[in-house]
Amino acid sequence: MPPSTSPGSPLPSEEALRFGLPALDAFYRLHASIYDWTRPFLLFGRAEAVQALALRPGDRVLDVGCGTGVNLPRLHVCGASVVGIEPASPMRRRAAARLVRQGLDGVVELDPRPYGSHGDYECRADAVLFSYSLSMIPPYEEVLEHARADLRPGGRIAVVDFLDAWGPVGMGLGRSHVHLGDARLGALRRLFPGGRAAVRSFGLWRYFHFSGPRNA
Repeated sequence: MPPSTSPGSPLPSEEALRFGLPALDAFYRLHASIYDWTRPFLLFGRAEAVQALALRPGDRVLDVGCGTGVNLPRLHVCGASVVGIEPASPMRRRAAARLVRQGLDGVVELDPRPYGSHGDYECRADAVLFSYSLSMIPPYEEVLEHARADLRPGGRIAVVDFLDAWGPVGMGLGRSHVHLGDARLGALRRLFPGGRAAVRSFGLWRYFHFSGPRNA
């Protein structure tokens, strides 16, 4: 959806456009309320991605594009210090409500800034998680380079996301601002050599799981 240019409607910043935020905000204004009911039928491997981080008590983990916050309690229970990063305001409100319900408000941090737009986490993270979010970030190579810079040497990244899809699933993902293809997996392999990748098929779509350390 193009940004509004009507009088009194502030134009989105260049940075917001670069990260695709106006389109995502418009999309999630309609879909955030049903997200948690519908996505379990599509978003497989999320718990496995959390496990692949091998978190220890005291680790700092960034959940990039945390959405409605489904992974935030899973990360917290490992004893980690958790930051959920979610620039789409309809989804962030859902994540904040989840934290209140689970008694984690003020314990788990929510960051509304687009990931990769600042250097506040540089070399300060022990783990970075992308759970079905990398495919929705247009400047993915820049963002993955940022993740590598944010990780301490030996820190781990884990990504689970769509690879490709056909038929109604492919059309639905396209309308949901999901970018399919193997470019993101290729960038992960380049930036995190030695990481492990697995591709899994589920009928009309395939998804991948990648995890590995930041080598010094």
